[in-house]
Parts: sequence; C-alpha cells; structure tokens
Amino acid sequence: MSTISAATRLAVRPSEGWARNLSILVLIGAAVALIGIFAAPDRAWPNVLLSTYYLISLGLAGGLFVALQYVSNAGWSVSFRRIPEAMTEVLPVTGLLLVVLFLGIHTLYEWSHEAVVANDPILHSKSGWLNEPFFIARSVFYLAVWMVMITAIVKRSQRQDASGDLELTRTNRKISAGFLVVFALTFTLASMDWIMSLEPHWFSTIFGIYNFAGLFLNGLATMTLVIILLKRMGPFRNVINDSHLHDLGKLIFAFSTFWMYIWFSQYVLIWYANIPEEVTYYARREEGGWGVLTIVNILFNWVIPFIALLPIWTKRHEGVLLRVCIFLMIGHWIDLFWMIMPPFMAKDPIVGLWELGPILAALAAFFLIVFKSLAKGNLLPVGDPMLGESLNLHT
Repeated sequence: MSTISAATRLAVRPSEGWARNLSILVLIGAAVALIGIFAAPDRAWPNVLLSTYYLISLGLAGGLFVALQYVSNAGWSVSFRRIPEAMTEVLPVTGLLLVVLFLGIHTLYEWSHEAVVANDPILHSKSGWLNEPFFIARSVFYLAVWMVMITAIVKRSQRQDASGDLELTRTNRKISAGFLVVFALTFTLASMDWIMSLEPHWFSTIFGIYNFAGLFLNGLATMTLVIILLKRMGPFRNVINDSHLHDLGKLIFAFSTFWMYIWFSQYVLIWYANIPEEVTYYARREEGGWGVLTIVNILFNWVIPFIALLPIWTKRHEGVLLRVCIFLMIGHWIDLFWMIMPPFMAKDPIVGLWELGPILAALAAFFLIVFKSLAKGNLLPVGDPMLGESLNLHT
C-alpha cells in the first residue's frame, strides 16, 4: 500500500549546475553540428537528420504512450503519466530543427536535383510525390498535426488537476483514439519521406511499422530511465514500486521482441524474393563494417534486452532495467545510423565528431526540456480518478 495520497504534491527541482551542464552540452553539440555543415556537409547533414528524427521520435513516443493509456482505460500508469507528457515538450523544438534541415535537402536527397530526376526514369515517375515544395509542406503538416492533437490531450490532463472533471478524461479518450489513427497514417508517410527516400530506388511496405517499433521501444526505454532517475532522486521514491517497474519491463521486453520480429520480417522476405532493386539495400549493409554494425544493431535492440529481461526478477530490479534502457537508447541511435548513413559512407561506418556532436546536443536538449517541464507543476495527476489504483498497484 502506497504511503502517498492522491492529494500529495510532488515536485522535481534539478540543481542549477545540472541544468547548466546540460545547456553546455547542447551548445557544444550544436556548435559541432554547425561547423560540420560547412566543413564536412556529407557527414554532418545526415547526422542532423538522424538527431532530429531521434528527438521527434521521443516526443511522439511520449504522446503515443499517453494516448494508448487513455484509449485502453489503463489505471496502472497514471502515477507517472506526467513523464511521457513532459517528453512531448520536445516537439516544438524539433519544428525549428526541421526548418534547419530543409537547408540541407540537396545534400541529403538525390531526388531534389532536377538534373538527376530528368535522367532517371524511376525518380521521374516518383517526382509527383518526391519534390521539394510538397516534401516541405508534408513535413510541416505532419509535425503540426502531431503537436495540435498531443497538446490537446496534455492540456486537458493538466487542467484536470484543478477541476477533477471526469469529462476531461472522456474527451481525452476520444482525442486519443483519433490521434492513434492519424499517427499511424502520418508517421508511416513521415518515415518514408525522411528516411526511406534517402535511397529512393528502394522501398519496403513495412518500413513505417519498422520505424514505429523502434520509436516506441526507445520511447519506453527513455521514459523508464527518467522514472528510475526520479525514483532515485527522491520524488518517486514512494510512488513507483516493483510492480510499476515489472509492467514497464514487460512492455520493453515485448516491444524489443516485436522490433526484432519486424526487422526479420522485412529482411527475410526481401532475401527470399531476391529481386535486384530490393536486395541492394541489404547487400550494402552486409558488407565490411556495415555487416558488423548490422549484428551490433540486433544485439543492442533485441539480444541483450531479451536475455537481460527474460527472468521475472530482472524486470523488477531498477539497476538491471536502467542498464537495459541505456542499451536500448544507444541501440536506437545505431538503428537510425544503420538506416540513414550507408548512402553517405560508401565503405565502412565512421563514428567521429560529426556523428557524435548532433546526437549529444539532441539528448542533452531532451533531458533539459523534460526536467524543466516536470519542475513546473505537480508530478502526480491528482485530479485523475484512477490515481489511487496506480499508487497502490500490485501485480
């Protein structure tokens, strides 16, 4: 039985030094990315794309988790719902990053060059979809729709703290149901636009769900990491118990396996069909250092989490769960690197300053934004009718 009541006010107060250090990391990473754009554009721009996509994925994962909890009428997660809500605060920042990214469109996408398209029948046939004005308009539309719908859900959730109005919960269930449909369509298109079109001669009909699996797995891992940090820092010490960790561990275990299932499904169908325009994608990623990275990708995103979380006790052990979450956060970066970088690195993968700077800035910005958001209000959604159920969770 929890010693926390539903009327308790919990707050997180990150130290000024901690926030300052994160801000310095953001500036250093951003400076490296900016220098790289001029000094090594063929390496810097793809990594800016990777980091922007990583950050968007974290924000979307937070909104998606909240929406799923509302639609399924789940009570177990209410006590830590402010964490995924805070994750969505990064989405406005990604809007600025997208504007910057549009400046590198000619470095990133071969279909953006008219001369190339004119001499390539395949690209010419896709030019109705893959052209600069429509690409930019779609990108703005995706992000705008996500932000509007997620903000509507989060604002109503926060308003409920003061009013306790049950109608806000009912409304959020309806908005969440709509968001899940909109997300499924728009994120599929966004992943095809931003990543799959880097190699426009290749296509996969399950590329969207593969990217969804990576997005949600990394989102669960990052959310769980923040929850464990808050538990160790104090605010969640008497809020999050072993049952919460167990349920989070089960979700991470399940979606890690789901990610592997989709990865294998995409690979084995292309391998079995052996169609030249399809197999080139994997042929490039099975040669030299890219073949090693393919194995590392599977190790970080499935093998290690699967083995580590297979026993029941490890899902309830915050130390083990924390380490698995860190592996998965690194694993998602590896997965995106594996998808994005081969067209820009002809031989072997290279990881240097231009690769590490942008992702360092993105992760530092993420934690800075999330903890600043959490510091603004109560960590507990005290107006939610199912908070008591969550505080006293026992599985």
